[in-house]
Amino acid sequence: MLFLTGCDRCTPKDKDTKADAGPPAPIPIPKDELLPPPAPWVFKPARIGPGIPGIALPEGCEMRAPLVRAKVAASTRFVAAPRAIGTLVVADADEKETPPRLTGVAGLILDAEGESKGATPLPWFDAEAMPRLAHTDAGAWLTAYSEQGDDKLARVFVHQGDHATPLGEGDRFDAIDLACGSSRCALLTTRLGNVAAAGADLWVGAPNEPASSWKRIEFVPDMPESDARPSCLARVEAPAGKDAGADGSVVAALLEGQELVFWEAVDGGAPRAIGRVPAPFGMVDATVAAQPIALVYGAAIDEEGCAKEGGKLRFERVGKEASEVRAHAPPISGALRPLERGVFAAYLAPLGCGVARKVAYAVVLDAEGTPVSAPMPVADATSFAVAARGADVDMWIQMGDEVSWVRATCAAP
Repeated sequence: MLFLTGCDRCTPKDKDTKADAGPPAPIPIPKDELLPPPAPWVFKPARIGPGIPGIALPEGCEMRAPLVRAKVAASTRFVAAPRAIGTLVVADADEKETPPRLTGVAGLILDAEGESKGATPLPWFDAEAMPRLAHTDAGAWLTAYSEQGDDKLARVFVHQGDHATPLGEGDRFDAIDLACGSSRCALLTTRLGNVAAAGADLWVGAPNEPASSWKRIEFVPDMPESDARPSCLARVEAPAGKDAGADGSVVAALLEGQELVFWEAVDGGAPRAIGRVPAPFGMVDATVAAQPIALVYGAAIDEEGCAKEGGKLRFERVGKEASEVRAHAPPISGALRPLERGVFAAYLAPLGCGVARKVAYAVVLDAEGTPVSAPMPVADATSFAVAARGADVDMWIQMGDEVSWVRATCAAP
């Protein structure tokens, strides 16, 4: 999902944001340049009974609070930051227009007993492309987006508070992933240059620092013929059991050939590749627990999103045999979220090739990426989002005009 359009209003055309133009200066973004807040979400206790769809949790999870539901427009979009329990970025859309037009956007603090609050305006303008976003422990939202220039070069911006900071301008320069831990934020981009090149750039800084001061780290492939391209941030926080401030490592995953390569960048040192796993048909998500773990597709997918072998998936681990799981059709989205013990994995898949009905599945993995049970069909869904922190997992499941908020605790044995 590329956040490439709609932000012309955020960028003065007389500003030079090329890579060699010196330190970038933040550009003020007045609130009236952003969309107004969406309609608030109001959660109420879920009715349970015959004919009312329920929620099922995978082995290793239990509800930590009662199930609640909110009525929303069926056209609503929402996205969660990986560690942001109880918060979402929500967008209202008018689907009478083609393409759909967003009418309201904000980061919301959700209330299980009533109306959402704390709406934070954010630069999201394209209904079909969710922004790269992160949420800090202090409650601030950050977003990253790219914008195509008149000269066919692209600019990447980081939006913080009431301003956006340009990181540079280059050929096919694009924001790929953004995340914050307790002591640092990280942005993964394509490499910044006048000519697009294989590899990736990682921009790292403290959550309370302006993006203009973030350190740029280049991931340069060893082989000149490499086609390596950035895929996702696999870790920003330190491994479980370590002080987050004592470990400056960030791990990014890059697709290269038919493999997913995990690169680690440690404060004060050059980045290095720490492992490879097979990913010939693409990947869904990646993370790091006791070791790097990736959820990858297990068969080739055609232009209609179908595969001859159905929804074959694999949990790939560095140096270990893959664990295979199946759905009726290839997932259209998914997420891996580290827990205090293990990893929470979730994905959304149709009930068959060309079938409109979709189901959200979830499974808990141990620290080495082995599923502790078969994936559980959690509920029918048109979309979903998931966040996890410690043992707490929040999963928001939309079905038509209703969103269920599942609040659970999960852990591997």
